[in-house]
Amino acid sequence: MHKLTFFPGSRSVRAVSVANPSRRCMSVRPLKYEHLPNMSGESSPQKPTSPPPRKKVTIASLHALRQERTPITVLTAYDYPTARAASTNGIDITLVGDSLAQVCLGYSSTTSLTLDEMLHHCRAVARGSSAPFLVADMPFGSYYAGQEDTIRAAVRMLQEGNVEAVKLEGGSEISARVKALTSIGIPVMAHVGLLPQRHTALSGYRVQGRTAESARSILHSALALEEAGAFSIVLEAIPASLAAYITSRLKVPTIGIGAGPGCSGQVLVWDDVMGTWAGHKAKFVRRFGDVKSEVERGVKAYTNAVRDGSFPHHEKEGYVMDDGEIEKLLEMEGDREWLWNPPKLFN
Repeated sequence: MHKLTFFPGSRSVRAVSVANPSRRCMSVRPLKYEHLPNMSGESSPQKPTSPPPRKKVTIASLHALRQERTPITVLTAYDYPTARAASTNGIDITLVGDSLAQVCLGYSSTTSLTLDEMLHHCRAVARGSSAPFLVADMPFGSYYAGQEDTIRAAVRMLQEGNVEAVKLEGGSEISARVKALTSIGIPVMAHVGLLPQRHTALSGYRVQGRTAESARSILHSALALEEAGAFSIVLEAIPASLAAYITSRLKVPTIGIGAGPGCSGQVLVWDDVMGTWAGHKAKFVRRFGDVKSEVERGVKAYTNAVRDGSFPHHEKEGYVMDDGEIEKLLEMEGDREWLWNPPKLFN
C-alpha cells in the first residue's frame, strides 16, 4: 500500500510505501492482544501477559481478614475506570460513595444526590469491578420514610445497580431498617460517628464522640447496628482511642475514615487519594497521588500543541489516501490547482 506525500513548493505528489496498513483506527478499544517478539525476533500477536485473577472478596473473607488482623482496604469509585483501578490493585471493598455528589456531579453536599443518579454510577462501577466486594451508599432520604420504602430502594440498588451490599448512615434509630434489610438477605454496612448526610443538623462536618456521653452513644449505636445484622461498620471522624475501643467491642469489621489506626480497615475517597479534589482537604486525608497536576499538565500541553500546529501531524497522527486517489478527486472536482502543504513536523 502507498500513501501520498505532498512536498512544499511542489504541485506534485509522490507515492511512499506504508508499513502496517492494517492498523485499526479506533483509539479506545479493549486490549485483546499484544505484539510480542517471537523466536525469530519478529513481532507476533500473543495473548497479553497478566497476573492470575484475584479471588473474589466475600463477607466471610472480610471477617477472616479481621480475625487475622490484616487491615481491610476500602476505596470509593464512581465509574468504570476507577472501579478497574480498585479491582486490579488489591482493594478489598469498592464503595460507590454518595460523595460522588460533590466530586463528580458538582453538588454542594451529598443530600442532593438522587437514587436514580446513584444507580447510574453503581452500574458503571459494577461493570469494572470483579474481585472487590461492592458496596454502595443509599442516598439521603431513600431509607427514612419506612421499612417498605427502605427495602424497595435497597432492592433497586442490588437489581438495577448490581451492587452486593448497601451502606446506611445513622445510629440506633435506623437499626430497625437495617434488620429489615438483613432479614431478607440484603447485606448492610452501617456508618456511625460523623454522618455527612446530616451535616446541616450537626452544624457542619465536626468530629464526633469527644465527650464520654457522646462516645457512649456512638458505641451503643454500633452495638445495636451489629445486633441488627450489619456485616461491617464505618467509623467516621471520631477519636482514635474511641474507634479502637469500639472495634474491640464488636465482632464485625470496622472501617475507619478519620478514626485512627485501631480499626479493622480504612476507607478514603478516590479524589482525595489521587489529589484531584480541589475542595477542602480534611485532616484525615493523605494524598497518595498528584493526578490533578498531571491533568493540568496534559491539558495545557494539548492546548498548546493544537494552537502552535504541532498536533496533529499529518503522517504520525493522520491517515492517507491510496496512490492517485487525491488526484482523481481533484480531477473530478475540476480543482487541479488546489495545493496543500502540510506543516513540518515539530521536534
